[in-house]
Amino acid sequence: MSNIIIIPTVHELIDDFENFFSNSLQKDNMDYKPEIFDKLDEIYKYPDALEFYNTLVFSFCLKTIILSKKEKGEISEDEFEDMLEKPSVALLLEPHGISYLQYKALKEAKGTAPAMMTFKRAVDRTGYSFDKFLYSEKIINLAIDELDRIKKKNQILGDISGGFRKGKK
Repeated sequence: MSNIIIIPTVHELIDDFENFFSNSLQKDNMDYKPEIFDKLDEIYKYPDALEFYNTLVFSFCLKTIILSKKEKGEISEDEFEDMLEKPSVALLLEPHGISYLQYKALKEAKGTAPAMMTFKRAVDRTGYSFDKFLYSEKIINLAIDELDRIKKKNQILGDISGGFRKGKK
C-alpha cells in the first residue's frame, strides 16, 4: 500500500478558503450596525476622542481579566476588590507578554499592532470577547459624547482665537 499525497489545486484551495471565510469568520456573536462603524470612523479622526475610547476599551478589558481570575478561583474576593480599584498590570498582563508601557500606549492610542493583538488574545483567553468591548455601542456612544465635548471646546477656542485675530476682545 502506497501513501499517496493529494495536493489540492489552487482553485480548490480558494474554494475552501471562500467556504471557510463565509461560514467561519462572520461575526455571529455580535450585532454589527453600519452606524457603529461610522461613529468609529468619526472617533478615529480626533486623537483625544480616540484616546478616550481606547482608555474605556482597554480599562474594561483589564477588569474582565481580573473578573476571570476571580471566577477561576485564582484570586480571593478581597484581592478582586483591590485589583478593581488599582489593577496590577505586571500581575495581570506581563504573563501574557504585555508590559505596563505597552498597556499605557494602547490606552493612549499609541500602541503597536502586535501589542494590541497580544492584549486581545489575553482577553479572549479569559472566555470573554475583546471584540464585544471594541464594538460596544455603549462604549462607542460614550466616546461620541466625549467627541462632541471636544468639538464644542475646539469651536469655543476657535471663536476666541478668531476674535483676537480680528482685533476684537
